[in-house]
Amino acid sequence: MSSWDTMMRSFGVLRRDKQLVLFPVLSTVAAILVSVPFILAIFIHGVPERWDVSHLVITFAWYCCANFAMVFFNCALAASAQTFFEGGEPSLGQGISAAAGHIPGILAWSMVSTTVGMILRWVDERAGIVGRIVTALIGIGWNMATYLIVPVLVLEDRGVLESIRRSGELLKKTWGEQLIGGIAFGWFGLLFAIPGIVLGVIGVNVFPPLIAVAVLYFLTLFACFSAARQIFTVALYRYATTGEAPSGYTADGMRGAIHPR
Repeated sequence: MSSWDTMMRSFGVLRRDKQLVLFPVLSTVAAILVSVPFILAIFIHGVPERWDVSHLVITFAWYCCANFAMVFFNCALAASAQTFFEGGEPSLGQGISAAAGHIPGILAWSMVSTTVGMILRWVDERAGIVGRIVTALIGIGWNMATYLIVPVLVLEDRGVLESIRRSGELLKKTWGEQLIGGIAFGWFGLLFAIPGIVLGVIGVNVFPPLIAVAVLYFLTLFACFSAARQIFTVALYRYATTGEAPSGYTADGMRGAIHPR
């Protein structure tokens, strides 16, 4: 099955259970809400010319809390997608409850991912062109190795270090589909962004009310693509670990998506 077909089948799952699109919305809202007090704490007296330890600690806590909010609801979505694939009827409450049962692991992963992200950013800002290329390659490798970390966190009873190792282990089976699937989602997203851009341009230059329509369009687009991408991740995880094609996918197609090594 081509990555295009895999992606469309992920959207097909979303069409059959539309409430799954609410998880990215909740994730974004939660990340914004937890960010407010940190933004006020940093900028209430103006942006500092030099960032001292206290500002760095606040920034780390901010990123960590925002990451936690996003990962938590991604885990909730992954749990709901797994329930769907198993023939059950997922709900918001069921997904959130499943994620709540893995809060220690989610929190630990949020701290690890925040630390790695801040270190890579710090190095990138101070390195030359070669250093930036190396940092970018390390970042790509890290993202690929942890691509399946969300379903591993919520669907397997493992600590964060074991979950990272497990996700990296599954990379051996899924690296090709990770890359091609990511490209497919990216290009498809750009294609569907065109109507929103057109609405925005017309709104700015001709009919201002269309600006609100464009914003709503982009918010809906973001929620749908985020949900479909996470469904795709769970489908990839499920077949890589069980050898069974998830509901809505085909065994022949999934065999084409996974490359044993």
